[in-house]
Amino acid sequence: MNELKGIAQELLKAAQAAGAEDVIADVVDTTVNQIRFSNRRIDVSNWWNEKHAVMFVAVGDRTISTDLRNLERASEAARAVVELAKRSPRNKNYFGIASGRFKYVRSRADKQIVNLRDPSRFVHDAIRGAESEGAIDVGGTMFVRREGRAIATTGGALGVDEAASIDLSVRAFSQAEASGHSLCCTSRLSGLKAKEAGQRAGELARKARDPVQGEEGKFDIIMEPLLLGSLVNSTSMMMTALRVEIGTSMFANKIGERVASKEVTFVDDPTVDSISRRAYDHEGVPTRRNVVIKDGVLKTYLHNTSTAKKFKTKTTANAGPLVPTLFTLANQPVPFHCVLVPGDWKVEEMIADTKNGLYVNNTWYTRYQNYGTGDFSTIPRDAILRIENGEITGPVKNVRVSDNMLNLWKSIDAISRDAQEVLWWEEATPPTTLPFTRARNMNITRSA
Repeated sequence: MNELKGIAQELLKAAQAAGAEDVIADVVDTTVNQIRFSNRRIDVSNWWNEKHAVMFVAVGDRTISTDLRNLERASEAARAVVELAKRSPRNKNYFGIASGRFKYVRSRADKQIVNLRDPSRFVHDAIRGAESEGAIDVGGTMFVRREGRAIATTGGALGVDEAASIDLSVRAFSQAEASGHSLCCTSRLSGLKAKEAGQRAGELARKARDPVQGEEGKFDIIMEPLLLGSLVNSTSMMMTALRVEIGTSMFANKIGERVASKEVTFVDDPTVDSISRRAYDHEGVPTRRNVVIKDGVLKTYLHNTSTAKKFKTKTTANAGPLVPTLFTLANQPVPFHCVLVPGDWKVEEMIADTKNGLYVNNTWYTRYQNYGTGDFSTIPRDAILRIENGEITGPVKNVRVSDNMLNLWKSIDAISRDAQEVLWWEEATPPTTLPFTRARNMNITRSA
């Protein structure tokens, strides 16, 4: 970690000497083990290591962000970045970076994960778990991630952080059109329940056998955390100030207004023990718990320093990546770890209390017809189970939820006491901790 801190300080000093006024040097060393499996066997096991530095430089209001992949000549690279900044267009939305005396509660990576050399046995446990429930085909991915990072800024930030995590995704089939999907995400090896994840995927696949065409109409929907994670993916990004400013948020001008049912309290909290725990944001501000929605009322947007100054408030320590990613713009605020506060229901009680509904395992292809109003549709996938008069009566297929996202959040009337950490590809990011929920009278149409 001292090596990473040294590189960050070297980049900072070199950029300042070249004329930079604001500098962020974020150095990251990541090791990933990926295992892909299908047809009940492991296909590929890959290892890779990547050490790089993300730099942000401002000369007045001329800014630039870049990713430095070769750190052998760090000082020279930093000087080149400053010269590029001097020739960059003015950034009218830039209002500086965070400054202060920062103290961090450093994350500690689980040494059992750091020292794990052969995670394949857990994949085999997941496969056997699914087979024990009657699955004829099992596939998925497992990622073992280890990360060290250091940050240095002209605002006074100087810190290091580390993390280790495992995320396992298991999809099981009992027939070609009967599947179930389950996850296990953990920052502790002791929390990896691979066999149980496989069993859950297999159980859902078994219950999904012989699906029939689903009906159209209004239905109560009981959503598993995996499905809800896909919806939180877009909902949480709309809570960021930049999305509000550019007109792609259904939460615009709604601070202090009811945007969800009284059952819903929604927080962003990267300080909890999770796979996305982090000590500081991308400006070096110590992370904290932010209550975004309290008892259904919108309390705040998520901010970095620049958006906070435009909105005449303070940063929420949600400064996002300094360079664009597949899912985010550069320098925009981002949620780090979304949490829907659990309720007091059991899932069995939700089902027994539902007269006309659907129990849905997962979804994908969530698309918006209008970001400003929240009109959306999404296509449930994997196990979709019909509920009639408090009982599951059989599986259905080929349905679509076509409704309004604000309406969905306002329609939630039951939240489970159990919650699950969720991360799945692009459909359920960022990592979240979510319970089972029920939304009343959602509009269901055919998807095929």
